[in-house]
Amino acid sequence: MERLAVSPTRSNLMQLRDELEFAYQGKELLSQKREVLVMELMRLREDSERVRSELDELLARAYDSFSVSAMREGFAAMERLALSVPDVPHLDFRERHVMGVVLPTVESETLQWQLSHSVMPGSSASDQTIALFIEVSRKLLAVAEIETAIYRLAMETRKTLRRERALENLFIPQFQSTIRFLEETLEEKEREELYQKKHIKEKLQS
Repeated sequence: MERLAVSPTRSNLMQLRDELEFAYQGKELLSQKREVLVMELMRLREDSERVRSELDELLARAYDSFSVSAMREGFAAMERLALSVPDVPHLDFRERHVMGVVLPTVESETLQWQLSHSVMPGSSASDQTIALFIEVSRKLLAVAEIETAIYRLAMETRKTLRRERALENLFIPQFQSTIRFLEETLEEKEREELYQKKHIKEKLQS
């Protein structure tokens, strides 16, 4: 392992020991962060599978209802029906944080979308079709929120893993190798100084 380019002094040795300890602590924190992110990812993936399954079921029901309404009332009537559906509501984006990762949450007036009256008098099928597609819009928002959170958490997890591996495979071994080199160099220097002092003392006594 390539060593760091530092002079073999006591102060540098003490500084490197402190930095090595800091690197160990950083690696442990990154490992804990990664574990929390992975746990949150697993939870969200379960939520995603559930919500997507609910969305698929809702879409199937909504299109079936649309087909029934179209056969009963005709496509011209369904076009008028489409124009009567409430506009897309204002979306209010909030944030929550998981280990420093900003995850969006969507607050929307869509939760209060209501049909004030039957678009086609006496046509419960048309009202049901509208209600089902409103439910689809709610579920789409939920899917978008979860999928965005999964993407951001996955990106942060990969980034955290890269940093953890960099500490484990590069920086920590470099510190360890350099510390060993400084220790050996300083020990050898001390032995030489001790020998020289002993030699000078012997000469003075002779």
